[in-house]
Amino acid sequence: MEKLPLGKLPKNVLIENVLSFSYVKDDVLLPPSYGEDGAVVRTKGNLIIAAADPITGASEEAGWLSVHVNANDIAVHAAYPKWYIVTLLFPEDTMVDDIEKVMKGIRRALNEIDGSLIGGHTEITNKVNDIIIAGTMIGEPIIPGEYITSSGAKVGDDIVLTKGAGIEGTFILATDFENELRKRIDEQIIDNAKRFREKISILPEVQIITENVDIEHIHAMHDVTEGGLIGGVFEIAYASNLSFRIYEEKVPILEPTEEICKFYHIDPLKLIGSGALLISVDSEISDEVINALNKAGIYAATIGKFEKRWDHIGVLVRKNGDEHIIDEPPIDELWRLLGLMSI
Repeated sequence: MEKLPLGKLPKNVLIENVLSFSYVKDDVLLPPSYGEDGAVVRTKGNLIIAAADPITGASEEAGWLSVHVNANDIAVHAAYPKWYIVTLLFPEDTMVDDIEKVMKGIRRALNEIDGSLIGGHTEITNKVNDIIIAGTMIGEPIIPGEYITSSGAKVGDDIVLTKGAGIEGTFILATDFENELRKRIDEQIIDNAKRFREKISILPEVQIITENVDIEHIHAMHDVTEGGLIGGVFEIAYASNLSFRIYEEKVPILEPTEEICKFYHIDPLKLIGSGALLISVDSEISDEVINALNKAGIYAATIGKFEKRWDHIGVLVRKNGDEHIIDEPPIDELWRLLGLMSI
């Protein structure tokens, strides 16, 4: 049998061998589904948004990242992340300082989003070689009773991206491989890349959108995680039964991302990108959304459109005009790079 690659489970494996076993009752409004970031359940008085994500590919800021990647999965539903539960699995050579470092990162991130740590589990085990952080975030809608999914995109919607491609991957590489990068790349660029930590949360742009735009015109939102920008757009399209066309020349790529990706020969459009928000928005108000974000100091740009479903899921138009058919979500460039480094 074929060995599975590092990273997210392949789409077909996830659908056939994981999601097919899910069972939900009537109080589950948004059940587990390919491309969705979280779940929505109904209680007697409100809606609850929940999401879970692990951190396995970052070391220096693992605890801090674990909070923000889970908070982002709540925010894309137009919700506030409020309560965090975390399971921490430490390898057998763990020192007390290692545990404290993770927990300080978690506390710092929770302070940044005004969230609370409400429970979890900690364990030292010989079943893992590195620290595994499995987080669950719970939140509530920003507008009571209202939420947004990843599966609501419509034909003709503009695809808007905030900040740029490869945000999280750039930060991880600049932090974990700083000494190697400083030998070949200007120190100022590395320092700027490390400051990408300030861009990881998408909660600010979600708050701006909900305050300035009728969210009925925001049909879908999605956090850019594994598989990068291409993976994120693919997941919205697949979940919404649509296809997409995006243009490389329209995708904002910040200088630190461009330089680090050149150094490692990786594609920024396939690099893990927490910190960037994908928005599927009615084309008639996409400029309104972009202007509201830009006015608040968050860069945003239209990078393509969603269209009716073709035989394939999407097309990436490269800068030279070549059209690349996309039938499957890409393997994340960070995982591919780490795999090469381990050989």
